[in-house]
Amino acid sequence: MGRLARINYPNLVYHVINRGNNRDVVFVEDEDFLHYLNTIQRFKKKYGFKLFAYCLMSNHVHMLIKPSEKGSISKIMQSITVAHTRYYNFKYKRCGHVWQGRFNSPLVSMDGHFLNVMMYIEQNPVRARMVQNIEDYVYSSYKLYIRKNEPVLIDRHYNEIFNKLGETIGECIYNYKKIMAKEIEKKQLDALRYSSIKGTPYVSEKFKDQIAHLLPRKRGRGRPRKVGI
Repeated sequence: MGRLARINYPNLVYHVINRGNNRDVVFVEDEDFLHYLNTIQRFKKKYGFKLFAYCLMSNHVHMLIKPSEKGSISKIMQSITVAHTRYYNFKYKRCGHVWQGRFNSPLVSMDGHFLNVMMYIEQNPVRARMVQNIEDYVYSSYKLYIRKNEPVLIDRHYNEIFNKLGETIGECIYNYKKIMAKEIEKKQLDALRYSSIKGTPYVSEKFKDQIAHLLPRKRGRGRPRKVGI
């Protein structure tokens, strides 16, 4: 079966999913998680992208990213992946691939779909039964959203959906906690899982119509079929 060509445009929002090679562990110790977060911060400064959410699991990562004109989603992820691979191979005295060959980056529309993706990302450790409460997981963006001081790594100030949850930052945080305490509806959870695996856009019909000219067709495998004259 063919796969979707990657959409590389600035100022669109992408749900990035990157998995360890053969789904192997890519974060062994706390230091590994922290190195990856520092790497994200380093390339945020270089490429000027916005980071709206993240969750680092033991063998994969989720991020919600809005690239700028300085660097495409492909360039951003290539830089982060190469930097972490070098660190990981040096630290653990190994060689070869750490991450799988291709990451997924489905588009997300800035509406209820965006909020569902944030829930999907930040609730991941709870669904995986790694923690009982969402606030107990250290390596996700949830704790950064519920603090009153402006966080450094994520771009809460530019998150239009979050900032519409209340008139003050306190109201936004209060309502965000209430939303994150709920489970995602099964229909949306299934749609999000499909989007994560297949890379298909997770967007509203209205947004899909707006970006129809950007959406690529599936790439078939092998050579193009010859057409007789």
